[in-house]
Amino acid sequence: MTFYAALLPPAHAASPAPGPVMVAERMSWLVLLCGWVGLMLRGCPVSGLLAGGTSILIGRLAPPAYALPLLGGFHLLLALYAPDLRQWELRLRGYRPARGVYATSPRAALLRWMDRAPAHPVSPLT
Repeated sequence: MTFYAALLPPAHAASPAPGPVMVAERMSWLVLLCGWVGLMLRGCPVSGLLAGGTSILIGRLAPPAYALPLLGGFHLLLALYAPDLRQWELRLRGYRPARGVYATSPRAALLRWMDRAPAHPVSPLT
């Protein structure tokens, strides 16, 4: 079971009834393997670009014997904090946090969240 944090879209969203974004609270393997590029692919452009600049500075300023372990540790740090960075970027875009749920998949998390929060319809039919 994984904890999924729910973030509700801003009130001025383009679609009539957008659903919440469910962010899994676990390490991101894509970010561990790809670093800042994986962070950008996960939907975190601000954090990805900041991490990319930091990676380039580490690669250019540190000697190779120190740069590789530093970059490996930096990738691990980014992978562990990827869910927090994703939530931060969503809050920058106007999303607001709601109560999260435990589930086995994002779809199950959304269904479980809808059962607990009937005041927030996900579709215009409900």
